Amino acid sequence: MRTLVHYEVPRRAERPAAVPPHGHRRSDARWPVPRQLEAGEVSHLLKMLLEAYDGRRPVPQIRGMVAPEVFAGLSGPHPGRPRHRMGRVHVCTPVPGVIEACARVEADGRSFALAARFTRTPAGWQCVRFALLKPGRPDQQARRPAAA
Repeated sequence: MRTLVHYEVPRRAERPAAVPPHGHRRSDARWPVPRQLEAGEVSHLLKMLLEAYDGRRPVPQIRGMVAPEVFAGLSGPHPGRPRHRMGRVHVCTPVPGVIEACARVEADGRSFALAARFTRTPAGWQCVRFALLKPGRPDQQARRPAAA
């Protein structure tokens, strides 16, 4: 019978320390560049913003995801807004570091347009524009003369 001293414990292979992308190390003061958002992630963010707009989500929950002017617009009073349902989201990247999104939104049997713009910041993506575009009343629309 052998004692445990004679048994050698198998060692794991020595691996070099993994360096995160963009040269980020713990000693660096820089943050890594946030990765590009996928369409599903943009859709999820828009749903959260729409819930805050409707008053179904506390606005302070989205403070870190939006610019101060967007936060101010969403944190105002919510006078009996109906629940909005968002349809398919369309996403484009007009320039690097910017994502623009639009969607059709329904509430009370009517359709509206939703438009948003996200920019990349050192801390992550931030919504800098958020607008729910509702059509004007029929009496406010300019009337065109009928074509002859």
